Amino acid sequence: MSEDMSFFRKFKQDILLSINTSMPAKVISYDKAQREAKVQPLYKSKEKGREPVTLPVLESVPVLFQRFEVDGVEREYLPVIRAGDIVLLSFSQRELDDALTGQPAYPSPNRLFPLTGAVIVGVIT
Repeated sequence: MSEDMSFFRKFKQDILLSINTSMPAKVISYDKAQREAKVQPLYKSKEKGREPVTLPVLESVPVLFQRFEVDGVEREYLPVIRAGDIVLLSFSQRELDDALTGQPAYPSPNRLFPLTGAVIVGVIT
């Protein structure tokens, strides 16, 4: 394999490893009233020539809930989340801050798939 191909394969791998799509996390605490959790991502990050490092604790992570109509009555169903649960985080393509107001927003193009764009989509264990 040529050095050029090796460079581009490594470059591609580095880019893909920097994109957060989903990952497991451990719940540290859960605020049921706010539907937000404090979580510790369970994947580590590693740079070439360095030891793997634990990702930072994420605060105020929104928790997905469901709203259904059952027998003509609309109800919200909230997840039961406890400290110690392993949950699945999904990461928004861009920062969620402005979008959660319900108004169209132009998020920063510099923050793609940020850790702070996490949403808990469910409990794994």
